Amino acid sequence: MSWLKSLYGDAATPENEFGYAWLPKLDDGKHYSQLHLFERMYEGKIKGLFAYATDPAVSSPNSNKTRKALENLDFLVCANIFDNETASFWFGPGVDPKQVKTECFLLPASATMEKEGSQSNSGRWVQWKYKAVDPPDDAISCGDIQIRIMDAVKALYVKEGGAHAEPILNLKWDYKDLRGNMDVLKVAKQINGHWTADAEIDGKMFKKGDLVPTFGMLKADGTTACGNWIMSGSFGADGENKMAKRGKDDPTGLGLYPNWSFAWPVNRRIIYNRASCDVNGKPYNPRRKLLEWTGEKWVGDVPDGPWPPMADKEKGKYPFIMKADGVGSLFGPAMAEGPFPEHYEPLEGPLDRNPLSSQLNNPAIEIFKGEIDKTANASDDFPYVCTTYSCTEHWCTGALTRWQAWLLEMQPELYVEIGEELAKSLGITNADWVHVSSARGKVKCRAMVTKRFVPFKVMGKTVHQVGMPFNYGWLYPEGTESDSTNFLTTTVGDANTFCPEYKAFMVNVTKVQGV
Repeated sequence: MSWLKSLYGDAATPENEFGYAWLPKLDDGKHYSQLHLFERMYEGKIKGLFAYATDPAVSSPNSNKTRKALENLDFLVCANIFDNETASFWFGPGVDPKQVKTECFLLPASATMEKEGSQSNSGRWVQWKYKAVDPPDDAISCGDIQIRIMDAVKALYVKEGGAHAEPILNLKWDYKDLRGNMDVLKVAKQINGHWTADAEIDGKMFKKGDLVPTFGMLKADGTTACGNWIMSGSFGADGENKMAKRGKDDPTGLGLYPNWSFAWPVNRRIIYNRASCDVNGKPYNPRRKLLEWTGEKWVGDVPDGPWPPMADKEKGKYPFIMKADGVGSLFGPAMAEGPFPEHYEPLEGPLDRNPLSSQLNNPAIEIFKGEIDKTANASDDFPYVCTTYSCTEHWCTGALTRWQAWLLEMQPELYVEIGEELAKSLGITNADWVHVSSARGKVKCRAMVTKRFVPFKVMGKTVHQVGMPFNYGWLYPEGTESDSTNFLTTTVGDANTFCPEYKAFMVNVTKVQGV
């Protein structure tokens, strides 16, 4: 309810179930990973795409399918600091701009040092950063872009009406400063949560508008609003932005640094931390005291709950508080497979049977079966295993780093790394132009002959492997004859998250003749 109040404000009431009916709903049995979204674009079922700070025309597997999917959109809105292959797909290699009906917009966005806000790391630390310089010319932050777009959409709905008007017209949208720009502190406070009415909690009075100090105080009756419950407490009731804290003390000596930034939830640095103690609250490893019970309270990290140790039969609670049974487990009900490791061959590989079991591929994966998704397992047409990786000199698709002359000088163009033995057998020498092809596409690139790749034996069969970086596309540098390595990769992901299988697929490598 607090989240719905943050979306719709005063319009969210008990009488209308706080606006729950206004929310779009997921279809039962449907997946919404990137693979599935582009599948629906390819089928013409999704008509619009906002692609901010991303370049899926290069980063998505089976780039040929991705780019054809973009052709089926009614509109595409990209926001980035440079042009990229997604924003300019409509005049890319093999595309006739006259046949593309997609209306494309490229909006100039600000770079990270040109805007204020928070950044999170994999340790759940949310660290605040400040703007160093103003963005150039017409560039603005993605947040400001959204503010302007939504202001215009709401104005159109007020003037003309339209489908599903209630969630648009009732959207709480007061995140601008006096100059009309996005106020990042207002956004941060809304995410933290606040009271929408005066309230008394455990004898303490809170006024309407006061910030909620912890998610435990969020209410289901509409008296609190919160954009994200795990961030409650990130902005103190006294106005302190805890994400901006920079204390360097480390009382436990374990690298927790509790006064540096904010860790969700409630600044807890290690989740389920009571599991590090025995039933009496004593650390299993006394030399690394994450948490310890003094007899009256827990000391160390912020405990995952105030309850005493498990030795207290009445008040003690199991440490895994987000699970109904309170205990850790190897397998959760939301997972499609697991929990124990099992070896399956990739969807496309050099073997026609699994040497360890009778099951060749993971039976839990979803296989896309369109002609554009075709594979060629254990095929003589594509005899070499290929894997992908990143260059030190470039970041992800290279959409940012390929525009930096000094980085481009060190790694100027796409290459395929080939072992010396394979290169010799194919008549390929270092820096030769080659074609690398799979069942889905073909790219032209340079050969890098190296000692790093050597053939290996699998079930008595000699297997050669090659490697390619995924940092390149067709747009830049100007005059490049290469494109994305992901023209070659398969349209398949793991069964739980649908993370694409970039690391193994089958290719052929041939020398370009007459060059």
